[in-house]
Amino acid sequence: MRQTAVYLRDQQSRALKEAAARLERSEAELIREGVDLVLARYGPPLGRCDMPTARGGGLASRADELLADGFGEPE
Repeated sequence: MRQTAVYLRDQQSRALKEAAARLERSEAELIREGVDLVLARYGPPLGRCDMPTARGGGLASRADELLADGFGEPE
């Protein structure tokens, strides 16, 4: 988990404090839940990895050929 700073308007801060007390939950927990709701609506799916992906096989489809070139044929 990472710590971050969030600036709230005075009314938001008061309402958050009251909701946390009424629900017997921490303000941080309610903020995290709010972020999850926003991400569910507008953001990428949780757990999605934004790493680039390769298409078309490329090196993997030629692994035996490339290894043979690099190390020679097995004896």
